[in-house]
Amino acid sequence: MSTTRPRVRPLADLLRLFVAPSLWFAQFIIVYGAETLVCTQPVIRPSLMILIGAAATAAALMALFAFAVMLRRRADQTGHTGAAFLHDAALWLALLSGLAVIWTAFPLAVFPGCAPPAG
Repeated sequence: MSTTRPRVRPLADLLRLFVAPSLWFAQFIIVYGAETLVCTQPVIRPSLMILIGAAATAAALMALFAFAVMLRRRADQTGHTGAAFLHDAALWLALLSGLAVIWTAFPLAVFPGCAPPAG
């Protein structure tokens, strides 16, 4: 009787779940951190806030797109049921993180940079 051990999935399959939300979180921190730094200094121009936000958003969306393309190319290589689930979950998280990046950047497009507080 042959006892074979089940194939152990590498840790990378699990860690791919954290890539897309981490990219969104980095963009979130850059946009709102830049707003705090740019808008509290009287010397810096408010248009710089829009430039930083647009650059962070574009970089995050390009990185998420590249990550999703990489996941799609590896779709045929997953032969294990658990790996296929983790792969699909990572792909969905990439899509949701892309929507979160757009949602985070939406106030930059709607409101003026460094608007004074209401009140």
